[in-house]
Amino acid sequence: MRSPVSRNPEVVRTRILDAAQAEFMAEGFAGASTNRILERFGGSKPTMFRHFETKRALFEAVVARIAERWRDAVDMADVRDAEPREWLERFGVRALRWILTDESIFVGRMAIAEGHLFPEVGEAYRQHAVTPLNDLLAAQLAAWTARGLLHCDDPERAALAFFDLTLAGMVSRKLYRVDARFDDASLADHAHACVSIFLHGLGKPA
Repeated sequence: MRSPVSRNPEVVRTRILDAAQAEFMAEGFAGASTNRILERFGGSKPTMFRHFETKRALFEAVVARIAERWRDAVDMADVRDAEPREWLERFGVRALRWILTDESIFVGRMAIAEGHLFPEVGEAYRQHAVTPLNDLLAAQLAAWTARGLLHCDDPERAALAFFDLTLAGMVSRKLYRVDARFDDASLADHAHACVSIFLHGLGKPA
């Protein structure tokens, strides 16, 4: 039996987004049906469209929520004072765990399949996930450089290089279903190797 729809606007919004995400992940944007989303949601059509006026608005909100979850999943407060290698390896593993989830890979597939129709989807993902995480890493690299722990002339560029090195290849393997292992031990080994290459590339402090 379907549970009654709450009158709390945030609860209602969450239920709508849950229903929309399930539909988009199953059918893609073009194949998704607002009637099926409504059925999954279990509320009224006026309620759903009061929160999201169009299917496009629903899709954009789903992508933004996925991006925000990635940013939140890579919180580094518990290792704030760790040395560069430990911090970077933990950061890499946490980022990999999240970006290789089905919902994150779904965003990648949608960007490839329908990115020409939704340039704002990529922008939303950058705004809510990529930019905050890049800023976090760049600030950490700058702080370590100031303390003499490593040498980094351009923290923002180095942060982008770290993401390219650590994440891009694994995402491609998952996205295109190339044989690869994604268990925790394999991700830790991958992060360790990438951090070694990254730190070697930065060189020692002058």
